[in-house]
Amino acid sequence: MDSRSILDELFPEVIKASENIYNFAELGSSEHRSSRYLADLLKKHGFSVKENFAGMSTAFRAEIGTGRKTLGFLAEYDALPNGHSCGHNLISGWAVGCALVLSKIVSGVKICVVGTPSEEGIGEYAGSKIRMVDGGYLSDVDVFFGSHPSDSWGVGSTALSDLTLRLEIHGKSAHGADSPEEGSNALDAAVSIYQGINNLRGWAKNDKHLVVGMIITKGGEATNVIPELAELNVEIRSTSQKFVTLFAEKVTRLATSMAQSYGCTVKDEVITPFYSSYRNSRILVDFMKRELELMGINPKMHLEDAEIPSGSTDEANVSQKIPTCHIDFPVGYPGIPGHSDEFREASNPVKASESLYRAILATVNCALKISNPEILEKIKADFESGK
Repeated sequence: MDSRSILDELFPEVIKASENIYNFAELGSSEHRSSRYLADLLKKHGFSVKENFAGMSTAFRAEIGTGRKTLGFLAEYDALPNGHSCGHNLISGWAVGCALVLSKIVSGVKICVVGTPSEEGIGEYAGSKIRMVDGGYLSDVDVFFGSHPSDSWGVGSTALSDLTLRLEIHGKSAHGADSPEEGSNALDAAVSIYQGINNLRGWAKNDKHLVVGMIITKGGEATNVIPELAELNVEIRSTSQKFVTLFAEKVTRLATSMAQSYGCTVKDEVITPFYSSYRNSRILVDFMKRELELMGINPKMHLEDAEIPSGSTDEANVSQKIPTCHIDFPVGYPGIPGHSDEFREASNPVKASESLYRAILATVNCALKISNPEILEKIKADFESGK
């Protein structure tokens, strides 16, 4: 049987899996039902499954086959507060679908699915792929495939480097009317730091594409008490990972000096993993592009040297260490906003079934083409030469 015939046979299970994940709609780091469902489905089809993978209770790694080479598929299944408004239920359906189809066809190569919690950065497993790849849990995989629903077909990916700092400003409480001179106002310091960081934007050249987001999360408990504690979260994004580091250092120096002028001190802490920029394997991108073109699809090319990114993903950290091939598939309508209720509705797998089917078929056919050990070695050599 060919890939299309096998996919036709398995697709009802893929849709059911994606529907269940869609209905579970579990937030990052708490995707217990979602990860369990996917792990059980893969076990049913003969995969060996490691649960609590990389020390995370909602992560897993499922594997089947023998051989020296391994093809991996990245499954995401975390939702947002308004449900699956980023379509991660479709990503998990795609990953499982690709792996199931390939497991019935390919020989001499291992197929694995890695269940990765909290791509959206919620909870203790935020950016789980970063922990996995930095900890060496994925080092035996030769090539990874990733996907995402979008408003159009695309191959390759781009991503902004992303880091979030928490600035904890400590002052001294006092009565606001009776003895204000005895206090050190941590909130005043936080507001000034907020404004100072805003002014730092002018330090960044346009080519760094700096994006700064800030919220004050603590600022006192009573209006007649000088606040002794304030907290400011600062998210820094840029096309340059090095620049994010430099800007973060500048932010902490500014915060320290401004807090001192108010008689306060600052404790800074990185509260999210460091999401990196994306690194494409041009060989893999070209293989995927050709498969889509054979299906009559003309995908957009998303390459890091030709497009300004608009978001961040922990898949990018995988792409920095392991050759990774990314495919986008369309849901909704052109220009549909991500993380919206509209995107959630469009991510219903019944509505997105045609795109999901074609994305799985194209990815499977791409994986079959590159599963030749000689091609995998060529991909690896090209990747290593670009470091």
